[in-house]
Amino acid sequence: MKSRLNTRIILLLLLVPFATSCEKPQISDDPHLLETLYTNSLDTLTIENNRYFLETDLSRNMMPGGPIPTKRRLIALLFLVRADSLPISTNITIAKLYVINYPQIWISKPGDSSLSQVPDFKLDKISIDGPEWDTDIYVDVVIEVLNSSTNDNYLLIARHQYIQKLE
Repeated sequence: MKSRLNTRIILLLLLVPFATSCEKPQISDDPHLLETLYTNSLDTLTIENNRYFLETDLSRNMMPGGPIPTKRRLIALLFLVRADSLPISTNITIAKLYVINYPQIWISKPGDSSLSQVPDFKLDKISIDGPEWDTDIYVDVVIEVLNSSTNDNYLLIARHQYIQKLE
C-alpha cells in the first residue's frame, strides 16, 4: 500500500510541470488595444518629479533538453530604471507587460525575478510564459506602471527590442 502511494506521489510530481507547461500565453490581436498602447505610451515617464525609462532583456532558451520535448517560451526580463540613480519608491510597481510583435500582443503579469545584486534604482520583474515567436527579431515592449500612493497608471515603452536566442 505504501509503495503504491509513493508511486502516485512520484507520478504526480512528474506530471505537475507538464500540466502547467501546457498553458498557452495570452496573445491578443486587438487593433484597439494596439492603438491604445502606441498612443498612450511614453519613452520616458515622470512620476512625482522623477524620470523613469525601461530596459528589457528578451530571450528564448533554445538549448536542447532531455528526451522529453519542452516548450521554449519567450522570457522577458524587465527593468524600470530611475534616471537619477536614486532608489525607486516602494509605491511604484510594474503591473502588466505587453510585448508587441505586430499585430500580435503578448499580455502578461510579470512576477518578481530572482536576480541578486540589482541596484535600488532599478525595479526588476520577469515574465516567463511568453509565446514561441521567432528569435533574432525586434519587438516593442510596453509596461503598465502603477503608483499605489496615487492609484495612477502609466504606460512606458521600449521600442525595437531584440529577442535573442540562447544556445
